[in-house]
Amino acid sequence: MTQSLDVTRIRTWVAEAGQIALRYFGHTNVEHKPADHSPVTIADRTIERLLSDYIRAAYPDHGIVGEEYGSEHLDREYLWVIDPIDGTQAYVDGLPSWCVTLAVLRNREPVFGLVYLPLYDDWTYTDGDAVICNGQDVTHRLKTAWKADSYVLWRSDAHRRYRLDFPRIMTMSSSASHTAYVARGSALAVLTHDSYLWDIAAGLAFMRKQGGEVRFLSGETLDLRQRDLLAPLNGLFAFGHPAVLDRLLPLVSEREEPVALAAR
Repeated sequence: MTQSLDVTRIRTWVAEAGQIALRYFGHTNVEHKPADHSPVTIADRTIERLLSDYIRAAYPDHGIVGEEYGSEHLDREYLWVIDPIDGTQAYVDGLPSWCVTLAVLRNREPVFGLVYLPLYDDWTYTDGDAVICNGQDVTHRLKTAWKADSYVLWRSDAHRRYRLDFPRIMTMSSSASHTAYVARGSALAVLTHDSYLWDIAAGLAFMRKQGGEVRFLSGETLDLRQRDLLAPLNGLFAFGHPAVLDRLLPLVSEREEPVALAAR
């Protein structure tokens, strides 16, 4: 199916979205959504409108799932998933690891994914069966084993609910960018939790192209065909090569009580 996508054109859309994000970066007001107190900015809303308009014009028979403006035509064969800025808090705080991310599902199967970090002009995306990183084919770069200096990526708040007996753990404030780093072989695996489809859809496409899996702590493999696409994906789950996940997930345990947050 990705052969029918004009990846070059899609990248021009996302590059334009990145310029919008850069224009507001460092001097935008933040709001907090009533439902979950998560941050949102004018850049998030402007980018999602831009990308949705381009998608509707180019692919009028496709549906859309977006973080800021909800969904339309969920029953369509093809669904675009938009996170205009993944890592909005990092964006607001002036940190560099936020990204623009897009994905396409066909019959709920991930067939295209893209993660773009505008501050670095850094691209990871699928093109047919290949995974491309900044013009280089990185297909088959997914790590199948780890070394003494290997590291995993997880969310900055994961330690509140989970313990991980692994020597090197990093966080870069964006689940989507985490999956891109794993897909290109820069990191061993990603651990995340309580996410939404728009946070991870590109990563699902990366894993599918790279022979990876997305697996819950219980051992269950994530299958979108069995899920409400708009509902949160609760619990901890990991992205990586099956051989890595076999060894990594037993090193994770859930705390009996979450570490309390400081009062607001």
